[in-house]
Amino acid sequence: MRIKIFPKNEQAFSKFFIVLSPLLFLLLGIVSLTKEAFFIFAGILPQNNFLNSGLLEKLNNHITYSLILSFLIIFLTVYLLPKTLGRKLIIFPIFFLTSLGVIGLESLDLLLGVLFPNNFLFFGNTSFTSIFKILIFFAFVGLVIINILAKKEPSLFVSSQYLFGASLFYLISLMIYRGDFVVFSDNFFINSMYVSTHIYVGYSFVFLSLLHFMITKGINATLYSKTLGSIGFWGFLFLLPWTNFKFYFGSVLPNWIENISLYLSISLSLPLLATTVNFIRTVTTRSDENNIIYSLISFSFGIFVITNVFQIVSSLSNIIPILSLTNFEIAIRYGYVFSAILISVSFIYYLIPKIFGREIKFSRLESITSFFLKFVVSVTLLSNALIGVVSGYSWNAGANAGNPTIYGEGYSLLWSLIRTPLTLNMFLSLILLFAFLLFFVSVLKAVVNGDITEAETIELTEEELPV
Repeated sequence: MRIKIFPKNEQAFSKFFIVLSPLLFLLLGIVSLTKEAFFIFAGILPQNNFLNSGLLEKLNNHITYSLILSFLIIFLTVYLLPKTLGRKLIIFPIFFLTSLGVIGLESLDLLLGVLFPNNFLFFGNTSFTSIFKILIFFAFVGLVIINILAKKEPSLFVSSQYLFGASLFYLISLMIYRGDFVVFSDNFFINSMYVSTHIYVGYSFVFLSLLHFMITKGINATLYSKTLGSIGFWGFLFLLPWTNFKFYFGSVLPNWIENISLYLSISLSLPLLATTVNFIRTVTTRSDENNIIYSLISFSFGIFVITNVFQIVSSLSNIIPILSLTNFEIAIRYGYVFSAILISVSFIYYLIPKIFGREIKFSRLESITSFFLKFVVSVTLLSNALIGVVSGYSWNAGANAGNPTIYGEGYSLLWSLIRTPLTLNMFLSLILLFAFLLFFVSVLKAVVNGDITEAETIELTEEELPV
């Protein structure tokens, strides 16, 4: 296995991402497990400036919502964009350095957050690098626009539309979330805007970009309808950025923005229906019978659908007062994150023969990895949704009875109800770490010892059509 320090083209650069992806997932699993353990066993485990549940939660947020998301956006842009444009990336050396700058600054944020925890914001960003991240990602988006304008194809494929949307909203979110505000309502508003643009749109568009690529090229199927693809794209583009405000229902946010969020969240049913029909009709034409890759794609799409159904159901007027400001919103966050991670696993399995020229023998190891990933994702989603529903009912019942559940006997009662699913989350994090470890072994085995097969053409000419 040879990975050059300065790759000469996009396919060679993709080797770096394939090797690094399992390591990043392992890092996520380790930090997530540590965070859950320090929360559940806060009275037993030692607490200090570097190991405490507050800092670990910020570290976990940064890895989950910033480091991995930016990594996936760069990864997909490097590999998918030239495939859909019909040409090599323009000024690739600058593109390469800019991509490393984005990932490097997000990694530096992680280190600075540990060294200077007081400057570490809740979602993981630090005040030291915010302006530099905006500038470097602005340059990255500019390079993407230049390449799109120079495309050889008559139209932009759906995957590239979603990929460009993810990049653009990632940049917007960096400009939104740059520090804490003195006024409480301002913090609510900015946090909600950040979650919607950065997590909901960012991870959704990464997932949908990969979905449209994998259900066509990955399993050799024909896209059923470009029109339905466009309806899904524009629908999610205009609706998702407004959907988080409803979870602050009854707080200090203005009523008008909460109501807009409720109505637009219900409207997600239209692009979701269009995407679902397009997916079902497309996969019926597949000719590739690789069950593991197909099952990961299908399951990740199922998680994405369930997540959006959670968004729609939670917008009903008699339900949102119960679910606002609860873990139900975290279940939705995790749904978008995990759907992107699951389909990324299938994407890496697909790419190893293409990039490294090494065949993957899908054995029991890959089957067990797939099973554990699907099990953890589905149970984690249901567990956090259950915590949200139970805590919401408890808060409302306690408030109506004049016995608030945020302290004293009311809090003890609430904790007795949610302690079991919270403890379950810790064990799920352990299983997730084990699944990521198996995935790392699977990728390493294929890259190092896999049978040699025909690799994808590395050198692209200007006249070549996309694969």
